[in-house]
Amino acid sequence: MRGIATLVLLVAAAGPSAAAQGHGPAYGLSTPTLGKGGWSLDIAVTGRSVGDEAMAMMRPMLSYGVTEDLQVSVSLPMRLYVPVGIPPVHGMSRMPMSPDAEVLVGWRFHRQGTGVGSRFESTAYVGFDYPTDAVRAGARTAPGLYGALVSGYASRRWYAWGGALYRRYMTPVGTTVDHPGDVAMYSAVIGYRPPPFQHDYPRPDWRIFLEAVGEYTARDMIGGVEQRGTGGHQIFVGPTLLGLYGACGVSGGPVFPVYQQLNGTQTRDDLRMIVNTTFWF
Repeated sequence: MRGIATLVLLVAAAGPSAAAQGHGPAYGLSTPTLGKGGWSLDIAVTGRSVGDEAMAMMRPMLSYGVTEDLQVSVSLPMRLYVPVGIPPVHGMSRMPMSPDAEVLVGWRFHRQGTGVGSRFESTAYVGFDYPTDAVRAGARTAPGLYGALVSGYASRRWYAWGGALYRRYMTPVGTTVDHPGDVAMYSAVIGYRPPPFQHDYPRPDWRIFLEAVGEYTARDMIGGVEQRGTGGHQIFVGPTLLGLYGACGVSGGPVFPVYQQLNGTQTRDDLRMIVNTTFWF
């Protein structure tokens, strides 16, 4: 409970900012990309409660729409409070909760209209991570790569997305290698836009999401030896809100663990939280 209380205070003190991530959810993967020539600025505040510890991190992310279906993003970590020993996670749909600088390319390669204001579409992502710390949880770090694929349906009232992501840090090979565990993430999201908010600007636009995110992490390797008390499988579920008004957006909410099978006695996540704003220009 002390970790949860500390987390709430840390995120609240950081202010109402994090990533609305386009017009989609906060944690789960989604398909929207910026229009051609469009820019967006996300400033993300994320937090985790892990046993009696808590962490909070801010991440600005700048995105540009190369075409209507091709988007490039750059995000940077800004540590607010990250205690030693808390293992890093991906956590968010388009930015990690770890101290990595990241470049991300999104390509919406499929889009099919199904009616007025509704469509099926699919987006692929390729990302490059560069750790800002030399050692993490006892293992030496190295640049990493990840790929993700997500498909879904969007209309003026209902939204649904499902996707998966895989990340690997590109450490050297050998019998004495250090290697942070690979991460596989998957997500499912459903959303609803109530009738009072199904109107264009200057009316406000609010959307409700139920997000489920699964995360499987392989064991870390230090000096060529797998670390028994690292890695495992966790699933988180929770409600989030997304509000849009003109060129601004705000979103966020908590997710809670519903399944945890870890490879040892390491402390489990009790809560993850995002509070967010986005600006389009």
